[in-house]
Parts: sequence; C-alpha cells; structure tokens
Amino acid sequence: MDKLKEKSSSLVQERDKLTAILSSMTEGVLAVDKEGKILLVNQAASNTFGLRNKVMGRPIWEVLQNEQINPLVKETLRSGEPQISELTNLSPSEKVFRLHITPIRDSQGELGVAIILHDITDLKKLEKMRVEFVANVSHELKTPLASIKGFVETLQEGALNEPENAMRFLSIIERHTNRLTDLINDLLSLSKIESGETPLELKRIKLLPFINKTVATFDDRIRKKRHSLTVNVPDGPLEIAADKALLDQALSNLLDNAIKYTPPGGKITVSATDTAVHIELAVSDNGIGIPEQDLPRIFERFYRVDKARSREMGGTGLGLAIVKHIVLAHGGTVRASSKLNSGTTFTLTFPKAER
Repeated sequence: MDKLKEKSSSLVQERDKLTAILSSMTEGVLAVDKEGKILLVNQAASNTFGLRNKVMGRPIWEVLQNEQINPLVKETLRSGEPQISELTNLSPSEKVFRLHITPIRDSQGELGVAIILHDITDLKKLEKMRVEFVANVSHELKTPLASIKGFVETLQEGALNEPENAMRFLSIIERHTNRLTDLINDLLSLSKIESGETPLELKRIKLLPFINKTVATFDDRIRKKRHSLTVNVPDGPLEIAADKALLDQALSNLLDNAIKYTPPGGKITVSATDTAVHIELAVSDNGIGIPEQDLPRIFERFYRVDKARSREMGGTGLGLAIVKHIVLAHGGTVRASSKLNSGTTFTLTFPKAER
C-alpha cells in the first residue's frame, strides 16, 4: 500500500513538473492521439488558437477547424512522417509561425502527433528588412554610378575637347561621387553604432557651449538661406553624459535637415530642457513639415517623404536612422512631431549626468 502511494505521489509530481514546464514555454505545444483527439495543450497554444472552452478529448479538426493544420496532422498520422510548414493568420495579430508536426508513440506503440508552434514573426521581419535594405542600398548606389559612367563615356567620346561642357560634366561627376562618399560613410557609421563594436566614450558635456560650437559649423548655410537660428538653453551648467562625437553627429543631422527643408527666411530653434528624470534636446523649424501618415516611418533606413526632392538636396536617407540609433545607444529616446507646411520638431532625451 505504501509503495502504491509512493508511486502515485511520484506520478503526480512528474505530472505537475510537466504541466509547469509546458505552461512556461513560449512555443505552443499540442498533442493528439491516433484518432486525432487532443491529449495535451499548453497555454501558449491556447492563446495562439484562441481556445477558451474545454478541448481535451475532442478531435483537433473540430476544435481548430484550420484548413492549413488539419491536413498536415492527418498526413502525419497516416504516414508517420514529420511535417514542417510556415503558417500565418493563426491569430488576429498577423503573426508568422513555423509548425513542426512530429509522430509520437506510447509504450504500446500507438501513434499520435505532437504539434509545436514557433513564433518566427520577428525573424521574418528581420529577413524582410534585410532584403529591403540590400535593395535600397543597391538602388542608391546604382543611380549615381550610372550618371558617373554616362558622363565619363561622354567625355571619352570627345566632350573632353569642349572645355565648357567638360567642366560641367566633371562638376556633375564630382557631385555624384560626393553623394556616394556620403552614402558609404553613413552606412559605415550606422553599422558601427548598431553593432556596438565601438564602445561609447561617455563624458560630461556642457550643453550650451557644445550646441553653440555645432551650430557655428552651419553659419554659412544659414546665412545663405537667410534663416534665423535661436539657441534656447537655460542658465546654469546643464550637462549630459554622452559620446561627444556621436552627439555632434546626431545634432548635425537634425540641423542639416532643418536647414534643407525650411524655405528661405525660416526660423530654426535648438533648445535644451532639464526635466526631473532626463535632459531633452530639441531641434525645431517652421519648414515644410512631414505628413502625419509618414511620421511613424521617418526613422527607417532610406525612408523618404519626398524621394525626388530628398535626393535632389543630397540626402542619403540614413540621417534620421543614425540619429535614432545614436540616441538608443545612450539609453535615450527620440520622437518627432510635425504639421504639414508648419514645421517639425525632433526631440531627443538623454539620461541626466550623474553628479
């Protein structure tokens, strides 16, 4: 009798362990017997399929009524061969799952099936981003290279002996070469920041002199477009802990955009605010603005609101992506607010420098 109790207690403990393990798994797990009746389902699988009622002992085809999964389960039960497939539309959130259906046998050799669902949504998104990134880079490289090749061929065919045309063509070649150089530099910069291969050299930076120094490098461009630029930083030693070179790059990218997309005679403001938990650094302008539907995507690589105009102005399509990753590397956040034809504000937040 004691041995029976001990055996029963051991079985209960094993069952509880199995239940705890299955409940904690992020993968969905579901098992059926040789007749297709559900033997086991964990919480992740219940959430994925939206199972709210009791399903144990019921045929899987009645419970799921899924035209993708049920034929695969039947095939595995028939042939004893595992099945692998990728499925979408299993849940309202448009997730993508890799489905593994594997035959299982009990001690009597009875056949059943284990179904395991791996959520590969993030992996698919990364694959899509990689494909789009390669396509975008190829396009961005192809356009200036085609122009350079065309003008070089024109010079070789005789335009080199026409001084006026030759100088014009060389000027165009130089412009496209500079564009390629900017693109490659931005790609390298973005890669280094994202990979974290270069550690941040954090230093205490006094914002007012730092901002003034960065702004001064844009004096000629601001003067040419007759912009008025205001630096609004509160009195006192407002400081942040940041990598000086990266902070300069982020602020320069925002100033570059503000100058480009603000019509002549516009207003640009660089401001800093000390809040209770962080420092906010903002660049505002009263330029052409960004349509509301484009705002969620402007920090994506190569995303341009107006592709033709951006390329004409010399943009690589990577400036805001670089700003975003610089801020994230510092443990901060970035956001944008804008109204079409009224202006745009980019706000960067950084942790406060420790005293």
